Amino acid sequence: MPSIQHIQTVPPHGTGSFQCDYLGCNAAPFQTQYLLNSHANVHSQNRPHFCPVPGCARGEGGKGFKRKNEMIRHGLVHDSPGYVCPFCPDQEHKYPRPDNLQRRHVRVHHSERNKDDPALREVLLQRPEGGPRGRRRRTGG
Repeated sequence: MPSIQHIQTVPPHGTGSFQCDYLGCNAAPFQTQYLLNSHANVHSQNRPHFCPVPGCARGEGGKGFKRKNEMIRHGLVHDSPGYVCPFCPDQEHKYPRPDNLQRRHVRVHHSERNKDDPALREVLLQRPEGGPRGRRRRTGG
């Protein structure tokens, strides 16, 4: 298992670049140490974040996730209303996240369709019951 000890800890003051020096890694420099540390997980086999839903293959004892944000995003599959392609005649396949439908299906199978097509927008704007819409924002105060 690779160690994450290869990370440069402090770049010269004022450079604003934190470079991964893992052998063979060609990632662009990172703006913060935090982002570099987060990136280091891609070089590790460690998957410390697990889905809390019982029976999920990504749960404890299962595959897990390298990054916490990936685990949080995965949680959407359990709360998803199912995003169905409005252009497919059979309407059988449901995608757990709107970006799955738009990026993986519509772009490949319906490339002639515009991303702003009203039928597609209507499907993509569905939200799980009571679910948040977009990122939470801090309010000044």
